Amino acid sequence: MHWILRYAIAPDYLERRTAFRDAHLALAWASADAGALILGGALGDPPESALLLFASEAAARAFAGADPYVANGLVTHWEVLPWNTVVGREAANPVRPAA
Repeated sequence: MHWILRYAIAPDYLERRTAFRDAHLALAWASADAGALILGGALGDPPESALLLFASEAAARAFAGADPYVANGLVTHWEVLPWNTVVGREAANPVRPAA
């Protein structure tokens, strides 16, 4: 099982993120280097939300709890959702078609 951390972002996210971006990215890369965060990033151009893919629910929740974007109101709501990945090299539960 993988876990998605889904962020809703504030309307002024782009204007305010510069002050917190280095700290957010340091947290994200540390989590990735530890093997907890698999992928992450903003959705849309300009960003309308963000998704981060984690190896465990606990890691996703810990990340949100430590994220300066959350602490400083750039993220207005977050949730952790289970994602049963079935296709791809990194799928948690690979399912192949019947022969």
